[in-house]
Amino acid sequence: MQAEQQGNRGRGLPEIREVIAVLAREYSFEVLRELHHRGWSGAAEIARELGIHVATAMRKLAELEALGFLEKRDRAASRVVEYRLASPRIEIVVDFDEQARVVSQDAWGRAGKVLVKERPNRNVVAETDEEGKRVRRLVFTTRGRWRAAGRVLDLTDLEGRFLWHVPFGSEEARPVADVCRAAGIEGAVDVARVLEFVDEMERLGIVEVVR
Repeated sequence: MQAEQQGNRGRGLPEIREVIAVLAREYSFEVLRELHHRGWSGAAEIARELGIHVATAMRKLAELEALGFLEKRDRAASRVVEYRLASPRIEIVVDFDEQARVVSQDAWGRAGKVLVKERPNRNVVAETDEEGKRVRRLVFTTRGRWRAAGRVLDLTDLEGRFLWHVPFGSEEARPVADVCRAAGIEGAVDVARVLEFVDEMERLGIVEVVR
């Protein structure tokens, strides 16, 4: 069986990860090969041929059918559900240009609705590049009488420039779009990346987000 199927072209990246995860699991390819050889088959028949438990076969068939690799039907004059390959060719194509377009769609609009400012955190030290006007890395310190360095988070130039221009905690929050413009961040794809970065910084307690 060739590794192509037209029905899986243009999947999104999260879906691609799901497809790869399912195909990487034990017995997935064996089930596909068996269906390619046998045609319409039920879970009990697949389980018998592969020497696996029928519950395992049922789970594999359901996973593969949910991803569009299989077709299913009720067997005539029976309550048995049987499956076959939707196509003998499975093709998984990742179009990174298309993914970038999808991710960046209306990025500026979304960035204009999210307001941010610094969240003071004594357990985080920002190492900066004054000349480059960016934050180089964040050092997370441990609590105690003498603070010690713990996790270190190196930032990309994009992330560092954005974080440099985020308003202080004592200032009014500003839209992410305005901060991006101040940092010289112009591309929609970069703005979309900044929005993802803001979510991560909010989770880590570095910035406060007002939506």
